[in-house]
Amino acid sequence: MLTLSLATLFVAAIALYISYNISDDVFKTAMRFMSLTCFLVSLFCAPWPLKMGLVSIPWAIASLNSFSTENS
Repeated sequence: MLTLSLATLFVAAIALYISYNISDDVFKTAMRFMSLTCFLVSLFCAPWPLKMGLVSIPWAIASLNSFSTENS
């Protein structure tokens, strides 16, 4: 299961990278949807420590960004 979750996480990262570099709106939306789908599959298949990291790291970054904008 770890291999499957890491592979889908890798595909999600590549799809997200492609979605930021492409100019076609329909393809950009499709790549972001594919990235989100692969991320959710990765969360479903991953072991608990990897799940906690996948959820807590973006949450921590968002919290840090909100603190930096409040103090400005």
